Amino acid sequence: MEQEREQVKEEVTEERKQKRASGERVGAALSSFVESLEVALTGRGNAVMVRVNDAALEKLDMLVASGICKSRSEAAAFLLQRGFESSGALFDRIASVTNRITELRQELLGSVQEPEE
Repeated sequence: MEQEREQVKEEVTEERKQKRASGERVGAALSSFVESLEVALTGRGNAVMVRVNDAALEKLDMLVASGICKSRSEAAAFLLQRGFESSGALFDRIASVTNRITELRQELLGSVQEPEE
């Protein structure tokens, strides 16, 4: 009987630990989500016209209907920010290649513009 009580007690303790860990993961995800939303909505002085398919429009409308975003524009800005955050390595590579292309272009223009001797 005592052994059964200990086992039940251990199971309950383990279940509480799992719920706490799950709650912490949800809290961290929610915090990350809110932070991304704040970043996405800061300094939005630039307008971009974009056409989207029905599936994308449905997702934007879902963010608006849930109250997470106030408008389709906010929803699009939020999703763009999340995409940029999750693609950091890709953008680092793009920046590196773009910088090299710029250097090569300047080198080429310099050699064309120099008078020949």
